[in-house]
Formats: sequence, structure tokens, C-alpha cells
Amino acid sequence: MRLRKWKKAFIYISLMCSSIAYAQYTEKDILNYIDTYHQLAIQKMKDYGIPASITLAQGILESAAGTSDLAREANNHFGIKCHSTWEGKSFYKDDDAKNECFRSYTSVEQSYDDHSAFLKRERYTSLFNLKITDYKSWAKELKKCGYATDPHYDNRLIDLIEKYELYAYDTDAYTKSTPLAHKGSSKGQTKPNEVDKNQSSSPTNQATSQTYDTRYRRGDYPYSKRTVYINNNVYFIIARPGDTFYDIAIDVQLTVGQLRKYNDVPNLSYEPMEGEIVYISKKASKAEKIREHIVRRGESLRDIAQQYACREKALRKLNAMSKTDELQAGDRVKLR
Repeated sequence: MRLRKWKKAFIYISLMCSSIAYAQYTEKDILNYIDTYHQLAIQKMKDYGIPASITLAQGILESAAGTSDLAREANNHFGIKCHSTWEGKSFYKDDDAKNECFRSYTSVEQSYDDHSAFLKRERYTSLFNLKITDYKSWAKELKKCGYATDPHYDNRLIDLIEKYELYAYDTDAYTKSTPLAHKGSSKGQTKPNEVDKNQSSSPTNQATSQTYDTRYRRGDYPYSKRTVYINNNVYFIIARPGDTFYDIAIDVQLTVGQLRKYNDVPNLSYEPMEGEIVYISKKASKAEKIREHIVRRGESLRDIAQQYACREKALRKLNAMSKTDELQAGDRVKLR
């Protein structure tokens, strides 16, 4: 009986201690924070592929909704410490240890930029294999990758996202709807994984579709909002003006990581250009009919791999090429 009482007391004290660290701000502070910074979070989502809901929730949690000394005096909204690579200004405060070094920024936007770039480090690579609308997995993976020492960090992020319906920003930013500012204003909003069935194709996309209709047959791909074609038995779509891999991932129900892998894109900063072929299923190991390709000036092996819907790695192996080998105009590349 005494043991049960001790356990209850311990749990109560633990919850009290946990809440003290994050409860030094009000509901009004949170709503003001969301209203002030949701557009910035959406822009960083477009630029880096990080869910706006996660960015906002982290900003609220790490900066006490913008009221912490670190946020007010150093514009640091994500609790990012200096580390050995930091060359900017610093701000010192007690944290896990006394007088720790934190990054100091000239503006809140610079803090948001640095947070996005921070998550692009190798340590957090696994995040970008997750669906952009799966905020729960993002929160859990952030904790797993060691972003914060708080053992309840993932649940705190999820609670904020669900209480204030921040998940709406992950989808509505791309259907041109107005995202939610706080709980209770969800009328007319799109929930995660829903699509706008009334959205029509742009004239540019329609013209592109007509062009590709003459070269490729259309594919029966039930998970896409866009016109799907087939090349070498591989499904693909055509990039629209201003498209990002995130935009396409939402429309075809894949992850950004899957799209980059299918299209041999290791560079995280690369985004598709208007009219570019973007494969939405795994490419083949060889071409179906054509045996070889004569290299044109400026053409890379990836260009050829995209043209024939073949994996770049498979073509390198087929042609006994190393990663450092470069093609020259007139070279012959085996395709099968």
C-alpha cells in the first residue's frame, strides 16, 4: 500500500516538474505565436520539406511561445546550441549545464532558417523518409535522433499540434486554403491526407499533358491527383511550374525521400523544374528496347537514366563506371 502511494506521489511530482519547464507562457502567447509565425513555418516547409506543424510546435515549446529570454534576447526560437561549427554571435544561459552557449541571431527568420538547415544534417536524415503529413512519426523520430533530452518531447509536440490543429498547415499551404490559427476554427479546412477534389489543372499543366500524350501512354495509378504516364514500365508525372518534391509527394501519396530515391536525386537542395519527368515508382535496371545511347554534349548519366527510366546505379554497373567517371560527348552508354 505504501509502495502504491509512493508511486502515485512520484508520478505527480514528475508531471509537476515536467510542466514547470514548459508552462511559463499562456494560451494567449501560443495563439499569438501561431498567428505571427505560421507563414514563416509554411515557407520553410516549402524550402526544406519539414512539416510546418513540427516547426511551429518546436518553436512554441523551445521558446516558450516566444517569451523566453533566449527568444527575446537572441532570437533563438529552437534552443539550438553553438556546437563546434557555429561562427556567429552567442548567448549564454544555464541549461543542462551552467552557462551553456546558444546561437544568437539577428532575426527570428534567421533562427527559422538555421533550424531548417540544422535538421538537414546527417544525424536527422531519417526524418526525410517520412511523409510530410505524418507529424506523429516526425515528432517521434526527432526524439529518437536526440534533438532534445526531454523523454516526453515527442508527446509534447504531438499534443501542441493536435490541440491547436497545426497539422492543417502541412496541407492547406499547398491547396491555397487559409490554415488554422487555433483550435475551434476548423470550418472549411482540409484534414491531413485529404485532397481538394475541386482543384483543377493549370493551363500550363494541361498543355504539358497534351505534349506527353503523343509520346507516352497514360498509366492507371489510383493514388495520384495528377496525370500519370508510363516509360519503360515505370510510372511518372510531369513537374508543374514552381513544383517541389513535397508538392508532388502530397499528390501521389509518397514521401519526399521516396521521390528523391526513385529519381536519383542525392542533393537535398535540388527541386524539379517545370516540364521535368518525375518518376513515382522504382525505375528499371535496363531499358526495354533500346540497346545504347550516344552521349550528347553536357549530358550526365543521371540525364540518361531519367530519359530511359533506368536506375543510375544500374547503368553504372552495366557500363563498368565508377562514381567519379564522367561522360564525354560521343560516348556510348549501354542501356541493356
